[in-house]
Amino acid sequence: MLTKFWIHELTRPAFEEWLKEEASPVIILGVGSVEQHGPHLPLGTDSLTARAYAHEVAKRTNSVCVQPCFPGYSPHHMGFCGTITLKDTTLLAVLMDTIESLSKHGIKRFLVINIHGGNTHIVNLAMQRAKREFRVMIAAPVGPSDTEIGRLHGERQKKHFDVHSGLTETTTALTLFPDLVDMGRLADWEPTFRVHPELMAFLEGKRKDHETVSQVFRACLEPDTHH
Repeated sequence: MLTKFWIHELTRPAFEEWLKEEASPVIILGVGSVEQHGPHLPLGTDSLTARAYAHEVAKRTNSVCVQPCFPGYSPHHMGFCGTITLKDTTLLAVLMDTIESLSKHGIKRFLVINIHGGNTHIVNLAMQRAKREFRVMIAAPVGPSDTEIGRLHGERQKKHFDVHSGLTETTTALTLFPDLVDMGRLADWEPTFRVHPELMAFLEGKRKDHETVSQVFRACLEPDTHH
């Protein structure tokens, strides 16, 4: 069993021993972003969360975790100071190069923990290409959504558009890295979320046509968050 799980903390012999002794070695890739997260959460919220999740899963499964980069694909947050975005081609190249390198050392199983929605399409493309080009097994799990708490969480996200810097990410940050959360900055802060009331009405989770109107809602949103 490993006592250290980050690849950059392992010695070469320790990594080689793990490869030899572990019947089905798995690499866990953590992917996030560096972007604005309201006035109270750190810019690296997504990457810090991905890091914490990857490490916890690795400890429970005797796997090795890798965080190939801290920034992700965040051009829609560039209206806010402190955001760092990679080009889509850059992030894709980082993922592909990481998987290719490790596959050449004998790793054939990968798990991607992606915490930033802006990365999703790039991660999906990387997985599709990696399977074909490097002959590896790779997955990016989501959910669970069919549990009681999963359904409650889903309904809350639909109703309040809780996708960024809201209750979900704040409670996650307070659990995983509370020392980096500055709740005091919310004291005199007023939300700047400006969406037409008729568009917000689409978010009512109980409406029978929610799946359709939610797609209309997303099509009508501004492409950049500072708008």
